Amino acid sequence: MKFTTAAIAASAAAVVSASPVAQTSNEHDIKDGGVFRIMAIRSGSDIHYSSIQAANGALYINTPSQNASCSQPVNYASFRLASGELYLNARSPPQQLYVDRSAMGQGVVQYTTGAQGAGKNAERTGFTIDDNSNLVFGQNTGFLACPDAPQGGYTVWLNINERPGGNQNCVGFAAKALKEDAPVDCSYTERS
Repeated sequence: MKFTTAAIAASAAAVVSASPVAQTSNEHDIKDGGVFRIMAIRSGSDIHYSSIQAANGALYINTPSQNASCSQPVNYASFRLASGELYLNARSPPQQLYVDRSAMGQGVVQYTTGAQGAGKNAERTGFTIDDNSNLVFGQNTGFLACPDAPQGGYTVWLNINERPGGNQNCVGFAAKALKEDAPVDCSYTERS
């Protein structure tokens, strides 16, 4: 059987367009308030090309399920960046992220729901997408993945400490922002 390059390309395009995962486009098109997901980039690790998830007030990578209530079944989180503040693309009430760079917080990255307090040393403003389309905090601070998630996988921390929370074997990664053309909205689980 003989296949032409055009036939193979058309077949591949049909498979991609039929995918149940929300389609993404050029990450440089993400505008303030635009919706995007985040893919971990860390060559040679088991988090490479994995999506960031949200559950129990925190961010994860490779956890079995984020147990979110979404408009369609997905196992990744969608985000919105508005004037330096980072939100989950959530149904009402809003779910906003924060970091704690203090000695007590050690770079924790978590989110609150509605009017929930974020703690004395929490910082909610300072998130940006850099020129390489990576989500960063403050002066280009990236993220760490630590293999300590309660249900398996990794928790996400700000990359300011090699062993945040006493964790070992954490790996730094680039948080690549990928614009979502057909955003999925969810209600993510809160801290218990």
